[in-house]
Amino acid sequence: MSNTEDRERVLIVDDEAGVRIFLQDLLSRSGYTTTAVHDGPSALNLLERTPFDLVLADISMTPMDGIELTRRIKETDPQVAVVLMTGYPSIENAVMGIKEGASDYLTKPFTPDTLRITLKKSLEHRRLRRENELLRSELAEKFGLDNIIGKSGVMRKLLAMVAKVAPTDSTVLVQGESGTGKELIARAIHTLSMRREKNFVTVNCGALVDTLLESELFGHVKGAFTGATSRKSGLFLFANTGSFFMDEIGDLSTALQPKLLRVLQEGEIKEVGGVDTLKVDVRVIAATNRDLKEDVATGRFREDLYYRLHVINLYVPPLRERREDIPLLVDRFIQRYTSRTASRVRGITPEALDMLMRYPWPGNVRELENAIERALILSSNDLLVPRDFADKVGGGLSPRRADGVYPFEGMSLEEVERRHIEHTLDKVSGNRTRAAQLLGINRTTLWKKLSQEETPPGEQPPDSPI
Repeated sequence: MSNTEDRERVLIVDDEAGVRIFLQDLLSRSGYTTTAVHDGPSALNLLERTPFDLVLADISMTPMDGIELTRRIKETDPQVAVVLMTGYPSIENAVMGIKEGASDYLTKPFTPDTLRITLKKSLEHRRLRRENELLRSELAEKFGLDNIIGKSGVMRKLLAMVAKVAPTDSTVLVQGESGTGKELIARAIHTLSMRREKNFVTVNCGALVDTLLESELFGHVKGAFTGATSRKSGLFLFANTGSFFMDEIGDLSTALQPKLLRVLQEGEIKEVGGVDTLKVDVRVIAATNRDLKEDVATGRFREDLYYRLHVINLYVPPLRERREDIPLLVDRFIQRYTSRTASRVRGITPEALDMLMRYPWPGNVRELENAIERALILSSNDLLVPRDFADKVGGGLSPRRADGVYPFEGMSLEEVERRHIEHTLDKVSGNRTRAAQLLGINRTTLWKKLSQEETPPGEQPPDSPI
């Protein structure tokens, strides 16, 4: 930070002159532009005239303590980060301050490194919140949707592609793991297209058996099959002049694949039991979590249909490939579900956020959203803490972390062991032999540890006499 104009501005508020001098000197040498005042009212007066990025304030001051100062700062400018200092290691004081909007706190005495790390984390969190707000406003204006959250390079590249291909009528194939938000991408494409005023129709190709799916897609005439007492129009007709999102396209049967190919090539459909062809003008956006190239190689998926769908290919990255988006998503989900669940939670502790950042999220954004919603419902705290996620997330992490925080804090050894066993069984789809191998125990030991559960009918413990 050689350029003074580029330095982040820190306001120090402490009633001890020696502390102010020490902090100013330390932070100035660390690359910050600093100003120091002796009490809360002076700080508020200065903040009215001068912008600051962060306020570093003592909790125990008169005539205005640090908690009241935090509240007043946040009422005036919510963007300013606040870090509180206290000589009394009280979690109650810290929680009160964070409830009013402080991003973190320090217990005196603290080391210079601890101070630098805390300020860096708080300023980074401030930047993330500002970027989140900018992204939401940009997406609302650009995409008509504010549900797509991401500042990572891969997400910015994806959204740039969406903006480029949406105004065309080209067929789009959206690929990515389950829970990554493929339908949101499809909706963004429709919203940006010339068809935005028309219907956006969705269907899950793996949710219905062939006969029902064919009738849903193409419709049927009266008497086409038992129970067809009247004619029914299909979804393709309903989507006419609009967009049709076909999720899990890889699950479409080989019997229905040529009929979809006809829609893409000729713009025609034929109702089940009908003899006439009907013209349709539909933009198809397909999505899959399967490797369609592999399905083509094995004969599971038609090659000509694959290339018809693959005109434009968009890849939605899994959450583990864009971890820098997790804080933005967490903030968004807390805001969304706090009102829906009547939760008193107002935020998340740095330790809990770090725990979420380190988890691999095999269920992607959907799993993260569910974890936040569940934590908000069950938490009895004002802030989400690691323990609120231990049973959903803790099993995917090493119990001991570099910073010394334990996601299983407060649990008995028996409870930790049980949850680790359950997580391991879940990873191997209930295969107890494989689970025992991963846990480093034999099947008999594993069986004994699970002996409190009811033994399945007709099954005997391994190595036991029949």
